[in-house]
Order: sequence, then structure tokens, then C-alpha cells
Amino acid sequence: MDKRINIAVAFSGINDEYQGKMCVGISRKLKSLKNVTVAYFSAFNADIGLKEVEDAENEIFSLINFDVFDALIVIPNNFLRCMDVLLALVKRANESGTPVFAMDVACEGCKNILINNVPAYKRLVDHLIDVHGLKNLMYVGGVKDKPYCSEKLTQFKKSLADHGMEFDIDRCLWGEFYDGAAKRELAKYLDNGGKLPEAFVCANDSMALGICYELERRGYTVPEDVYVTGFDGIITNLLHQPAITTVEVPYQELGGKTLEAVLDYLQNPSDDNDVEKKYAIVSDPSFFGSCECVSDERTIRNKISRNLSVDLYRRNYMNSYFVKMSTELSTCEDIESYFKTLEHYVNEIQTKSIYLCYSLEYTLSYERYDSFLENYSVPSKAQLSDDICAKIIYKNGKICEPEVFKKHEMLPDMFASGDDSREYYFVPIHFLSRTFGYVACEVRGDLESGNSAMYNSWVSYIAISHNNVLEQIKAKRYTDVLEDLYNRDSLTMLFNRRGLFTEQAGKIDYITENNLPVMLFLLDLDDMKGINDGFGHAAGDEALLLIAESLNEVKGEQDIVCRYGGDEFLLFGIGYDEAAAEQFGKRLEKEISRRGEENQVKYDLSESFGYAICKNYTAEYLDELCSEADTNMYIHKRSKKANA
Repeated sequence: MDKRINIAVAFSGINDEYQGKMCVGISRKLKSLKNVTVAYFSAFNADIGLKEVEDAENEIFSLINFDVFDALIVIPNNFLRCMDVLLALVKRANESGTPVFAMDVACEGCKNILINNVPAYKRLVDHLIDVHGLKNLMYVGGVKDKPYCSEKLTQFKKSLADHGMEFDIDRCLWGEFYDGAAKRELAKYLDNGGKLPEAFVCANDSMALGICYELERRGYTVPEDVYVTGFDGIITNLLHQPAITTVEVPYQELGGKTLEAVLDYLQNPSDDNDVEKKYAIVSDPSFFGSCECVSDERTIRNKISRNLSVDLYRRNYMNSYFVKMSTELSTCEDIESYFKTLEHYVNEIQTKSIYLCYSLEYTLSYERYDSFLENYSVPSKAQLSDDICAKIIYKNGKICEPEVFKKHEMLPDMFASGDDSREYYFVPIHFLSRTFGYVACEVRGDLESGNSAMYNSWVSYIAISHNNVLEQIKAKRYTDVLEDLYNRDSLTMLFNRRGLFTEQAGKIDYITENNLPVMLFLLDLDDMKGINDGFGHAAGDEALLLIAESLNEVKGEQDIVCRYGGDEFLLFGIGYDEAAAEQFGKRLEKEISRRGEENQVKYDLSESFGYAICKNYTAEYLDELCSEADTNMYIHKRSKKANA
């Protein structure tokens, strides 16, 4: 294969065994290939029933760029609660001319690679009737009246009919394919006076486990009181005591076969006949203790336990790592220290490379400073922006410089030349309804070691701690703004008296170290009452603003300007002697006159001022200097009136 082939895989629920086995199948097949890149895009499938959260998670699928992918593989069963997302994704691929392959469940617009579960599932139901003589069976399905949930129910009904038994739709439970819902539905059924059947025949193992948990909670025993069967052959099912009779579905083989089908199709698109038949896989039932069948469950459990012990050790280590990481991240008070801290933890995930990518608007919002509270909010939406910033890039065993790139590129250098095969995982960084960005990693055996659940947890910790830091930044900014407003005049935004006292205290060390004199310059707007009475209070406010702007224009870099009260302004000047003070007064008069003319004010804009200078300033001299400057200002005011 000379040309690099790029394949996207889309599913939901990164830590679930069902799709995990399919991904392992793809991964193992990929290891024997060259020039193939597989990128997995997964939401977490949080299942908390909030659409805004699901929207934030599912934004990860918008990242898939069909201009660079040659094919798309989907797992429709993972999109039960968001079929609109799957259908939109398939439609987008179809419109771009990208072939789509669906695994396990048929989906419109896709080439379907399926497992033939019909014989195995019917044999399982037949087994309960023929071998164990059961006549009262209760079906536990996924979602009622959904086409993709009908196959097993059809076989269940057919088995009953073949044995002359009637099917009652009202005696079915619908557990949405997960244990919690099945447990809840059984509890509701029994609480309403429902009678136990002889066996619960479940459409998957997860629901079978939920049924067992609720039965055990109520004091019933499997299989003594009731049989329970499942479907899938997941590890948890086999570890249960007793192991649950199930259909061993070869999902790993399905993953490998699907990748094979994709590559065959891309090499010869014209050979598109009977894809489903060509790559058909058949499953088989396995009979265990939950239907009182004798099996070597101990050997099976020992084998699984040996495999799990390695994972358990790593999980314990990683849990400690997560706690340490999240604790240290929670102490960060700004975003830069957050990312610096996070850099120390990325290599623990043991992947070839990791990219922490954020919508650029988020990274800019952390740096933005504004004196108005309404401008402090950061984006609060599910959509990823067109510009992405990879704030942390870890590859080749080291941290690289951040990079900004376009969303459609997905990652920097993702499709770089080379004949090696590559695997990437893309998952969202989000908290509730807010999508910050995504994490992408180039995997190194992680799929086979069963660590996808830990990867899920790691990204979740990052998202939560990121949101915590964001809230700390917002809180600090709000505090800074409120404190600033507390120390400032609301009209001119100059410091008020409280702000003057605080600001000048921060200058004392500088003044002392450099042996600089301090000037207190006090200014009073002449005839403020006449302006208000003759021209209105808006004109009075305008006059005050013109004075404030003039003071800000002529002040020195270290000077502090304050609205001292009413129509009085004060400048705390550093490094002024008598000559410099006189020059300052002249520059200020000239600036005020210029602004008055420029604004075409209709009133007389004049001012009186006075100043006082201290060569060895300390904070206790502030009131004394203000009093002296005030006296000199009124001398100036009286002098102007006398000469008028």
C-alpha cells in the first residue's frame, strides 16, 4: 500500500467493553499494516440526561474532516440517545463522497459489517426451553419499538412460537442496554406486583447484570429462584458468581474484519457487492451457571483475574497519580501555572504523543483584562472555534512549544509522511455545557492493555480542574474589578480618596529608595454651581471629565490622579520641585483650555489650584500636605477673584 490511507472511527463511550473490543480488533489488524492512520473520535457517553452536556461531548465529532479521511467507521449502537448526531455525521460523510462502514448494527447510508447473532440467540432461548423445560420466560430488551433493537426480540418470539408458547409484549422490560436502567425497570415491575418468571432473557450482559443486582438486593438467588441470561460475553459477566449464560459475540474479530473490508473497498471500490455477506461473522452461545449449566467457570475466572491483576496494579497507581495531579492543579491561580503544572503529568499516560488542544478564544479570554465586569465572561458554548491552540504538545519524550492551527487540521503534522501505521484518540475536554477543546494522543498499545477507561478518567480530571482554574480566574478578576471600583470614582474612573491612600502607600518604598520629593497638587473647578444651574448637570459632568482627562494627559508615569471630592481633583506627584510644580500647573492650564475649545464648551472652563512639596515623604504627611495644598489653592482662587 503506497498511498497513506486515513480512516476515522466514531463512537460514544470510550471506556465501554463493547466498543473497546472492536477497537482492539482494529488496532491489532493495524499493526500488520503500513501507511494507514486510524483516528478514533469518542464522546464519553456520560449518560446524565442533560442535552447541553451531550451536545458539549458530541462536539468532538465536528472535528472529523472528510477532506482528509478516506473512510469512516461508526458503531451505531453507541448513539442510541443521540441518533441525530450519528445520522448527521453519516450524511456529512456521504455528501463528501466518503464511504461509511457500520459495525454490528445496520445504519442507513452505510456499508454494514454485521455479526450473525440470529442462530446463536435462538439456540440460547431454545436451550432454556428444551434442556431446562422452562415455559415462563421474560424478555429484557434495549429500547422498545426501535428497529435496531428488534432482531433479538424477533428470535425470542420465534423460539416461543416454535414451542407453542405465546408472547406477551406487556411482560417485557426495557433497560436501554445498561445495568442501571434494567435494575430500575425490574424494581418498578416487582413493586407493582409483577411475578418472577422462570428466566429473564436479556438482550445484553450489562442489563443481565442489572437484573441480577436487583434480584440479589431483594433476596432472590440466581439460578435457584430464577435463571438469567445475557448477550455479548463481557468480562464482568464472566466474573459474576455464577457466570451468566450468554452469547459470546466476537466483537474483536468484527473490528479486524471491518478494517479489512474498508481497505479492500478503498483498493477496489467497484467490488461493492455483498459486503455484508463477504465479511459475515457468526457468534456462539456459552452456557454457564446462571442457568444451572456445568462449566469450568473457575478456570475462566482465573485466566481473567490474571489479566486483570496487571490492570489493577496500574489502576491503583494511576488513581494515586490522578489525586496528586488534580490536587496540585487545584492550587493553580492562573492559566499559565495550570498548564506548566500539567506539563509534568502528561508523560505518565505512556503514549507516543499527547496534544491538549483548546479553542483559541478560550486561551485569549484568560489573558484579556478589562475594567468593566461584563467583559470578564469567557465563552460558554459547545462549539469548537475555527482556530485551535495546542497549549501542551508532548512528543518524542519532551514538551514542545504550543502551536496554533485551524480546526480542520485536527492536529499539527497528523498526516506527516512516513510508511508507519498510526493510531490517534480524540476525546473532548468539556465541563457540563462548555467545550474547552479536546485531547488527542497517539497511542502505543493502550487499546490492547485495557487502559481506555483510565484515559477517560484522566481527561475528565483535566476538564474538571481546568474549569476550577477558570472559575478561580473569573472570581479573582471580579474581585479585582470590584475592589478597583471601590477605590475609584464612578464618573471619571479616577481614584477616590480611599484609592489615593492605597496607591500612594504602594509608592513609598520607591520614593524612599530614590530619595524623591513628593508634590500634592490640588485643583478646584471654578463656578461648578454656575455650570450646573446654567447649562445642566450633563454639562457639569462634562466639565469634570474634561478636567480628569487633562490631568491624565499631563501627569507623570509614577503620578496618581484622584477626584478628591465634588469638583476638587488631586495629583500625587513624584519627583517634583518648585520649578517642576509651576511648569506642571502651566501645562495643565494649557491642556484644559485646549480641551475646552476642542469640545466647544459653552461655559467658562477655569480652575484654581495650589500645591505643597515634601522632600522626605512618609504616609503620615499626606493629610498635612493636602491641607497645605488646599490653603494654597484658595489663595490662588481669591487672587483670581481680586484680579477679575
